[in-house]
Amino acid sequence: MRQMLTVAVACLAVCLSAGRVAAEPTTAEEAAFQAAVGRVAAAVVRIEPLALTARGDGGVEAAPGSGPATGTVVGPGLVLATAFAIPDDVADAVIVLPDGGRRAARVKARDRSRGLVLLAVERLPDTPPLEPVPRADLRPGQWAIAVGRGWSATAPSVAVGIVSATNRAWGRGVQTDAAVSPMNYGGPLVDIAGRVIGILAPLPADTAGMTEGTELYDAGIGFAVPLEDILAMLPRLAAGDSLDAGIIGIAYRSQDVINGPPVIASVRQGSPAARAGLLPGDRIVAIDGRPVRRIADARHAIAPKYAADTVVVTVERSGGDANKPERVELRAELVATLPPWRRAVIGCVVATDDEEDEEHERREVRVGWVLPDGPAAQAGLLAGDLIESIAGGDAAATPLDGRGSLAGVLAGIEPGDRVKLSVRRDGAVTTIAIVTDEIPEQVPAEGPLAEPLAGPLADPLAGPPEEVEVVRLAAAEVADPPLAVIPRGKGPVGLLVWLGGPHGKVADAEATVWKAAAVRHGVAVILPGSADPAAWSRDDLPGVTRAIASLHARRPVDAARIGIAGSDGGGAFAWIVAKRLGSAAGGVALVGGSLPRNAQIEPSEPGGSPWVLLGPGADDLTRERVAADRERLVKAGYAAGLLPDGDAVGPPAETLCRWVSLLGLL
Repeated sequence: MRQMLTVAVACLAVCLSAGRVAAEPTTAEEAAFQAAVGRVAAAVVRIEPLALTARGDGGVEAAPGSGPATGTVVGPGLVLATAFAIPDDVADAVIVLPDGGRRAARVKARDRSRGLVLLAVERLPDTPPLEPVPRADLRPGQWAIAVGRGWSATAPSVAVGIVSATNRAWGRGVQTDAAVSPMNYGGPLVDIAGRVIGILAPLPADTAGMTEGTELYDAGIGFAVPLEDILAMLPRLAAGDSLDAGIIGIAYRSQDVINGPPVIASVRQGSPAARAGLLPGDRIVAIDGRPVRRIADARHAIAPKYAADTVVVTVERSGGDANKPERVELRAELVATLPPWRRAVIGCVVATDDEEDEEHERREVRVGWVLPDGPAAQAGLLAGDLIESIAGGDAAATPLDGRGSLAGVLAGIEPGDRVKLSVRRDGAVTTIAIVTDEIPEQVPAEGPLAEPLAGPLADPLAGPPEEVEVVRLAAAEVADPPLAVIPRGKGPVGLLVWLGGPHGKVADAEATVWKAAAVRHGVAVILPGSADPAAWSRDDLPGVTRAIASLHARRPVDAARIGIAGSDGGGAFAWIVAKRLGSAAGGVALVGGSLPRNAQIEPSEPGGSPWVLLGPGADDLTRERVAADRERLVKAGYAAGLLPDGDAVGPPAETLCRWVSLLGLL
């Protein structure tokens, strides 16, 4: 951690010119820094959070919390801190004033969108009001001085840098290269005149996979919530109203969350977007009058909003004339949370596109397989049918341009809702009405068979060995490359990553049990080894992700059919791998066991809700844990089933490969 300097020392470095040449500050600059800090120093306080702990006599007492940090006086009796210092389970704190005085403080309200906490403080001395820097006046390259008291209550710590960006964290923060320590979160970031740019806060850099907000503090990247924004919502916090980020409830077709086109793939049922009338296929062209040309523009417009705020969304919608889309203006009131999403299916698998097209040129949606006795089968849908459009409820039909568009519409449908498909069969077009169902929790007894093995087999549990190859996924930096079982052919395959008990390098013989099932269901199987023969660890994660990339370079992988499974210690590690892969993992199976004890289960979301298989467990304790985990998962909206009991030695290859083949069920 960078050592923060006191006001007497002044600053760490001075950035001069576009070439950023480091030089010693002049006496005039040092005096300017000291004067700027002096304007706000009286309003900067030390935060010492308290937590309630149980006593032996059954009572409770206050104890030190997560450690000291910084706060800023923003009004009479009001101090602003951050959730880093005052997490959700802490309600009380001690404020240490610059003169050493101590005051009791209590949480009054939280801004959960920006990680800020407003404290009500008893007998807080008056301080000069803070002067905000107007957002319109902020420019990259301006002086930025970070002030805190986390290190010492008597002498503020100071770091000097510049404003490096003005619209970060999806419009919620200003970025600086001043050395911002977590102990100084909650302190002000001021300009050279002593005006307050914002309050230092651990805003997450989620586009870089960083969600905690504290990962970059020692990398020359810090964030501050603009004081102008804080003052606008301060009356709501002062009234005791906690604020949450606003959610609209849409997902986009493109996987590029920055530059992808802002075309809606799905609209959550019951969401603000659904109530406003937004539809799959709509292209957002403006939000609150601001032009939107890419997904990042839409996210910048919505992310700073709070629940209960209203946004006006302007979309272009295809009408009767495809060359003249209709422009529609819709109003949505954002909410704090959405109920857990439950995946609705019609019960079919569609033919796999060799590649996904970000611009979604029109692609056929042809039925490849129908789940026996499923909703589609009962309604009369057949393999080979071409689905041209889908309509849910009273909504207009949405023309389909690929499997992703069908999945997007279904993501906005509740299980049990009726949909109408426009289907072309033998040159004629007919309408088929289907009542959707939830994705099955248990693995069905039948699944799609890979070509050319579709149809009756003399021995349904045999697969011609000549139709599979076993290879090492070698890489220059990998000493013991994983094994891969790959069905021969050129089309996309499903993918199963199997993580058995940790045992170091994988032997060639371990591929044998997977060959027949891999060929029969069109599933490639990766068998990694553990670096430590006694345990899987996070050090093995890069090897797994490299193996997936290496396999994809050999053979296209169907992005809708990727499953991670493991047994023994590999079961818990499978859950960790699936979490690392995020939405890319369509399923995770823990053979013979339950979830890791510290597993966090977030509410189900479209694109982030894997099909989970557990257990069944070899003893009563494990079975109890499996049952409890399954209940948690189902409550959160996941499809969570049990693996069948089996006496066979080795992994349940047939069940797992069939499961992977069904991960693309729509």
